[in-house]
Amino acid sequence: MFFVAVLLMGAASLFGLAADAITDDKSKVVQEIKFSPVYCFNTGLEKLIVRPDFIGCVIGEDHPLGESEITEGTERPTDINPQVLARFQSAQAAAKAEGIEMSIDSGYRTIQRQEYLFNRAIKEHNSVEEAIKWVLPGEISRHPWGLALDINLHHEKTGASWLEANGATFGLCRVYENEWWHFEPLVAPGGICPPLKPDASQVK
Repeated sequence: MFFVAVLLMGAASLFGLAADAITDDKSKVVQEIKFSPVYCFNTGLEKLIVRPDFIGCVIGEDHPLGESEITEGTERPTDINPQVLARFQSAQAAAKAEGIEMSIDSGYRTIQRQEYLFNRAIKEHNSVEEAIKWVLPGEISRHPWGLALDINLHHEKTGASWLEANGATFGLCRVYENEWWHFEPLVAPGGICPPLKPDASQVK
């Protein structure tokens, strides 16, 4: 009887070790399948889709929103940066689902157009120092790079307010305290927007 009891105890002990081993294996498997999110604008659904990085954005269905801040390239574009546009379209669709209208009232500008606006601002504000707080010269502004969006500047301000509150999800941030309408792709989608700068004269 004692011998049988010892056998049963031994078997239970082995089973417990085996169970622990299985649990450890499961933990390892769970750790191995962790993934980073990839943000995409799905054109068919017209909404933001977050996919695992091992799948990524689907070619022909999605527009990638990028995985970092979007910066200037090496060649001047002729339109809004495609990833910036995809970020806006994702935000626009989300806002629309809440009954909020959002539009790009000014996005890409040629350097010549930006210079015209800058010179006009100098006349309006009576000095370069004051003008540059509101409009940057063509070579400095991010509008001619297709990386700046003026949202609802000539429409209801609600859309821009919504984007300020929710834009980080899509990688878009309000930039200046004195311009409620001006947004740029300063962070990766899902990131945290930096503090507002007082005005455009503080551009880095």
